[in-house]
Amino acid sequence: MLITKRIFSPNRGIRAVDENILKGKDELQEEGREQDASGSPSASKDGRRKHEKLKQEMETLRKDLQEAKQEAEQLKDRWMRAAAELDNYKKRSLRDREDLLRQAQERVIREFLPVLDNLQRALAHANNRESTEGLLEGIQMIERQFLSALEKLGVTPMEVLHQTFDPGKHEAMMQVESEEHEPNTVVQELEKGYLWQDRLLRPAKVAVSKRKQA
Repeated sequence: MLITKRIFSPNRGIRAVDENILKGKDELQEEGREQDASGSPSASKDGRRKHEKLKQEMETLRKDLQEAKQEAEQLKDRWMRAAAELDNYKKRSLRDREDLLRQAQERVIREFLPVLDNLQRALAHANNRESTEGLLEGIQMIERQFLSALEKLGVTPMEVLHQTFDPGKHEAMMQVESEEHEPNTVVQELEKGYLWQDRLLRPAKVAVSKRKQA
C-alpha cells in the first residue's frame, strides 16, 4: 500500500507526516509477516520490492517532516520579528508626537516671553511715577508686540464693524436701534474675535442694528 503525502501548513503537515510514518511502520511489519507466511520465491521477491518502496516513502516523509518543522520555526521567527517591529514603531510614533507637542508649546512660550518682558518694564516705569504719556506708549508697544506674536502663530483678528451679522463668526450680545445702518449690521465690537489659520478661534461679541421703532 502506498503512503500518501499530505502537507498543507507547517503544523498540519507535521501531524500528517507523523501519522504517515507510523502507518508506514505498520505496513512494513505487515509486509514482513506476509513474507514469512508465504514461502514462494515470487511472493518473497514482490514483498522485498514493496518493502523497499515503503522504506523509500518513509524516508521521503521523514525529510518532509524535517522541512515542515524548519518552515514552522522560520514562520514563528518572522512573526516574532514583525510583532517586535510593530511594537517599536508604535513607541517611536508616540515619542514623535510628544516631541512635536513639546516643540509647539516651546514655540508659543518663546513668542510671548518678550511680551512679558516689556509688560514688566512698563510696570516698573509706572512705579517710578513717570508720565502717563510714557506709560501709555509702553502699553501700546506691548499690544503691538502681542499681536505680532499671535500673527506668527497664525492668529489674526477679525474685522467685523459694518459687516452683516454672521452667526458663524459673530455672537450678538445686544441690538441697537439705528437709522444709519441696515438691520442686522454689526455696529459695535464688544470683544474682538480671532481666526487661527482661517479657522474660527473665537467669535466676536458684537452689537447688531435693528430698525428704529416709530
